[in-house]
Amino acid sequence: GQVYTFGPTFRAENSNTSRHLAEFWMVEPEMAFCDLAGNMDIAEDFIKYVLKYILENCKDDLAFLEERLANEDKAKPEAERSPMGLTDKLRFVIDNNFKRVSYTEAIDILKDSKPNKKK
Repeated sequence: GQVYTFGPTFRAENSNTSRHLAEFWMVEPEMAFCDLAGNMDIAEDFIKYVLKYILENCKDDLAFLEERLANEDKAKPEAERSPMGLTDKLRFVIDNNFKRVSYTEAIDILKDSKPNKKK
C-alpha cells in the first residue's frame, strides 16, 4: 500500500555553533527493493504531485504569494529580478525532469557559481 513516515528528524554537525543540531521534518516512503534511481524517481514524483495539488487547490494562497513575490522583486535591481512569477516557477518544476548529478558534479557546480567566486 501507500505507507509514509512523516516525522521529526535530527542531524548533528561536528561543530560548536548553533547549527550543531538541526531538526527538520522528513517524508520517508517505505519502499521494498528500491535502488537509488527508484528513490530519486519517487522523490521527483512526490514533489510534482504536491505542486500540482497546490496549483489546483490553493489558488487564493498562490495569488497572495505571487503578489508578495512580485512586490519584493520590485525592490530589487532589474538584473536580480526573477523572469518568472511564482506560478510559472511551479509549472516549470512540474513540466520538466529533474537534473540528476553526482556528488562530485554538484560540488563542481557550487564551486563555479557566481556567489562562490565572489567569496
